[in-house]
Amino acid sequence: MNEQNRDLKIDAGIDPDNQPAPSGGPHRSTRLRLWVNWALALLTVLGAAFAVIYWVGAVMSTAACSEKPCQHLGPNGISPDVLLYGAPVVAALTVIVSFFTARRRWGIVVPVFALALLVTDITILAVTVAQ
Repeated sequence: MNEQNRDLKIDAGIDPDNQPAPSGGPHRSTRLRLWVNWALALLTVLGAAFAVIYWVGAVMSTAACSEKPCQHLGPNGISPDVLLYGAPVVAALTVIVSFFTARRRWGIVVPVFALALLVTDITILAVTVAQ
């Protein structure tokens, strides 16, 4: 207590800013959401690396093809450059945008959408090379 404020109580050893959050409290869910968001955002970087490596492997597997047996290889209507260079661009944009959206409630949509784009990229490559 204080002479000027009789209702004021000060706890000597507790700092309200460094006080641990109660189990299941709002601080814990915010931190968990932040960790999941950043884990997914960094997973897009690994996914983009896998997409580029898969693309290079797919192109190298068709290196011995002549024009006649391999005339239907490659995606129709989609430039191979989009599939190659799009994956790292998606990953980089995901990490950059996650700096602004990671703490927001629906910020997890950004890395989930980016992962969906990368899975679509790899699926297109897999389907067109397997023909």
